[in-house]
Parts: sequence; C-alpha cells; structure tokens
Amino acid sequence: WILKIDLKTIYILEILDFGFPRKVYNRSIYFDDMDNLTLFSRFRLYKETVLHLVTLIEDELEFPNMNNSVSPINQLLTCLRFYASAGHLNAVADFMEMDVSTTSRITCRVSEAIAPRFINMPVRNDIFRYQTKFHNVARFPRVIGLVDGTHIKIQSPGGDDAEIYRNKKGYFSINVQVTCDADLKLQDVVARWPGSAHDSTMFINSHLRFRFENGEFPNSFLIGDSGYALKNYFLTPLANPVTRSEQLYNESLIRTRNIVERVIGIWKRRFPVLAYGMRIKLETVLTTIVATAVLHNIAREMNEPEPPAPLDIDIDHLHYLIAMGQIPDPPPAANDNVVPNYAQQQLIQHYFNNL
Repeated sequence: WILKIDLKTIYILEILDFGFPRKVYNRSIYFDDMDNLTLFSRFRLYKETVLHLVTLIEDELEFPNMNNSVSPINQLLTCLRFYASAGHLNAVADFMEMDVSTTSRITCRVSEAIAPRFINMPVRNDIFRYQTKFHNVARFPRVIGLVDGTHIKIQSPGGDDAEIYRNKKGYFSINVQVTCDADLKLQDVVARWPGSAHDSTMFINSHLRFRFENGEFPNSFLIGDSGYALKNYFLTPLANPVTRSEQLYNESLIRTRNIVERVIGIWKRRFPVLAYGMRIKLETVLTTIVATAVLHNIAREMNEPEPPAPLDIDIDHLHYLIAMGQIPDPPPAANDNVVPNYAQQQLIQHYFNNL
C-alpha cells in the first residue's frame, strides 16, 4: 500500500515537473496495407496517382526532425481522407490514428502544398482544339469554357459580417465560381465570395472577365445560365425563343452548358466534404476548395474513374446535398437577357439559321 502511494506521488510529481506524457501513436501504413481498390474507395485516388502527387509535394511536407513525425505519404493520405469524409476531423483523426490537432494542421499544410497548380485556361495556340471539343458536344461554335457557381457549406465565420455568408437557402456558404472544359476539367476556380454573392457579381469582378475583355481569348465564347449578364463573349439562353434558329441556339447552348453541372457533381462526389461542408477555419476552407479542384484535374489527367461512395456515406443524402449546393440566380436587373446582343444575334442568324 505504501509502495502504491509512493508510485502515485512520483507520477504526480513528474506531471507537475514535465507535464502529461506525450501520447505516441502506432500508426497504420494504409498505403502498404490496403489493396488498390480499397485505397481508391477510402482515399478517392488510385495508388499510382497518390505516388505521383507525393513526388510533386513531398519537399514541402518533409520535417527536419523525423522523431515520430508523420511521413509525407501519410500526411497526404490524412488530407485525402478528410476530403473523402463528411467533414468531421474527429473521425479522420481516429481513422488515421493521430490527434485531432495534428489532423487539422496536416490538412491545412497539404492543401496549401497542392493548391497552386494544374488549373489553367487554354493558351492561345490551344483555343481551336478546345472549341472543337465543345463543338462535338452539341454543335455550339467557338466555346472554350462553361461558367457556373456552386455553394460549399461552412460554419458561421462569426463577427459582424457573418450574415453575408448566408445564402438564399439559409445556410452559411462560400459561393465558388468554376469554369470547365469539354474534358470535364476545371480551368478556373474563384473561391473567395460569401454565400450571398450573386453569380453575375462574381464574374464581373473576376480576373477571367478582365482577360476576356483584354482580348486574351479572341473569337471565343464562354457559356453560362440566365443568371449571368449577356456579353459579346459570354452567351446565355434566350428567355423566349420563337424562331427555329433561336430554339436551336437554346437547345445547343443548354446541352453544352450541362457539362459544367456534371463536372460539379463529379467533383463533389469524389470529395464529399465539398457537399457536406467544412467545420474548419475559413482560410483553410478556401484553400481546400482549390486543392480538391487540382486533385479533380489530376484524376481526370490520370484517367481515373469516379470512385464509389465511401461506406460511411449515404449516397442518396450525398446527391441531395450536391443539389442543395446549386442555387440558381435570377437574371441580372440591368440585363434580363430577353434582347439578343450583337454576337448572339449574329450567331443565331448566320450559324443556327443554316443548321
């Protein structure tokens, strides 16, 4: 009994002097332990793609002191597991056998390492190739990109301006402007606007608009829905098509524009955290959105199929959340898109009238 008291006393004194002993995790090595299909389901990318990605970012993930630090491959898998989750860091930490705070830091660090790459509009020499691919979809000419907005759920950021993040469906979100090509890749991602922002407002203030209006993409169109203002380089559907050529214009535009909605669905199904929302710092949310867009493009480049739904996620609920993220805007007040502009009129009269 005296010995027990003495040991307890010694233990308490050690805690007072040195703090609580550090918890050391014996982490699983999932990359080695799982087969390719299991890893694909749990982490949303095949092993070959994971290895390719590690070679790109491992220099930014290495620690100078390797004393029980997390290896670059396990850091990447931790981040991918978060992207594949419903947004609960606790569940990711338990799965990866590490502390929640460590999981949070790793997710931020890896997202920052991934984000600045592989999202680009076509260079001038590639414009015709992009236009041809879009033309093969529904015979709409000269298109190089499709633009749409999608909402990513966040927790309330707090402060005096929190309500500007509340969207029309009543939840807090980031309204993300995405532009895609006919190969289902993301060409441009703007992740900085609060949920109350109008899609047209995002485009008007975007660098993409500046590039088009400065002639960087000659003889080319963007396509969007009726929530955007009609411009000579940005075409939207006619509100009231009457003639056969106007109806063909609308049909071709709408069929072509459906690609961007498909891309958003594929992107969010591959990384369900985009549909479920994130309970992390706002700055990390924005970085995560861009990082998952980069990974989507890498997966497309590597010809990866769409992964199955994670075992812990209800696919019907996931589809419901993806639909909740699509919030159409009414036409801009300054331009209700009823009267065709010059480019739209020329296209209808001299192209669709001859089909």
